[in-house]
Amino acid sequence: MPKPTDHELKVYAAENEALAAFRRAQADLYDNAAKEAAAGIQHETPEYLRLNEAVIDAGKRLPKGLKHLAKGI
Repeated sequence: MPKPTDHELKVYAAENEALAAFRRAQADLYDNAAKEAAAGIQHETPEYLRLNEAVIDAGKRLPKGLKHLAKGI
């Protein structure tokens, strides 16, 4: 297998950074949802809506080959 070019490595790094940001946003949303549910909150709070929007925004920044991970958001 040939050694990746600098450009290929930069693209790979950017893809992984975008995926990590998406996963962090999802984790933050799920953590918040769990805390709110444990507190008996049964409606969408401003914090939940903010975190949900962050997931949507991070999903939009995913590279084309990873967009399927954000389907249904």
